[in-house]
Amino acid sequence: MNGGEVVRPTGDTRGDLLVGAYDTHIHAGPDIVSRSVDFLQTARAAAAAGMAGVVFKDVSQATSDRAYAVNQSVPGLRAFGGIVLDHPVGGLNPLAVERCLKHGGRFVWMPVSHARHTVALYEQGRLRMVNPPGLTREDAISLLDDEGELRPVVREIVRLIAVHDAVLGTGHISPEEAIALVRQARAAGVRRILVNHPSGYAVGASIAQQQELADLGAFMEHCYAQCTPGIDGLPVATIAEAIRAVGAARSILATDLGQTFNPSPVAGLRRFLDDLRGEGIADTDLRLMVADNPGRLLEHLDV
Repeated sequence: MNGGEVVRPTGDTRGDLLVGAYDTHIHAGPDIVSRSVDFLQTARAAAAAGMAGVVFKDVSQATSDRAYAVNQSVPGLRAFGGIVLDHPVGGLNPLAVERCLKHGGRFVWMPVSHARHTVALYEQGRLRMVNPPGLTREDAISLLDDEGELRPVVREIVRLIAVHDAVLGTGHISPEEAIALVRQARAAGVRRILVNHPSGYAVGASIAQQQELADLGAFMEHCYAQCTPGIDGLPVATIAEAIRAVGAARSILATDLGQTFNPSPVAGLRRFLDDLRGEGIADTDLRLMVADNPGRLLEHLDV
């Protein structure tokens, strides 16, 4: 979308799965890499499609101010922001987390580009990245200490997430780190946990690991970007298999879009829903995963 007039959906929209939908994973400009749309264009397109909400994610800075701007200027749409714990914000930085949450941030994502798991995969040539990490494995961020236990600073961040009833996003940490993190988060009282694109190569969680994380109370966030040729090129059937194995009740659909070589987030979410329908996923389950589950996660409802 290139700006212009916003046109609200008209007529009978009951069959349109985008109406009332959320996208919990959008990368929009301004950014340190080129994006297909900026955050205002994205919000206006989402509102025009009748969507309920969007989440803006940026690996370089907090996005709570973008969410505030959208909530003040785009009627009918709820926007959410948060903070990614990469090196630009100090990495595993409780003070940055606390400030972001006090400013209205809703999400705290564990490291993404600077996660040690990400850097290791990139060094091995097993991962394509729009924004390469630019650091060595030794300089990257692990949640675990030399004994394989969660570091005290991670426990403090988890405590802050629980106090603010925010959403914990696992980012690009390894499946093993994610399981340790989610166990600790649940024990600390965190109610809202989103495992980001677990089937994608950046995370690589097995079906058994996804089931374990879901059993611990986390949602699996399946993103359309991982199905595009410029990212992972996963068959949509792979996502459908994971949804069936874990269950729609513990799954959320999103896009992770914003790349210049991919569809816009709103167009991509529609395509994702159509493709999953083609894999035999029922509309009732699609509605659960794109509207009901993310709505409960984001809107302070019981999860």
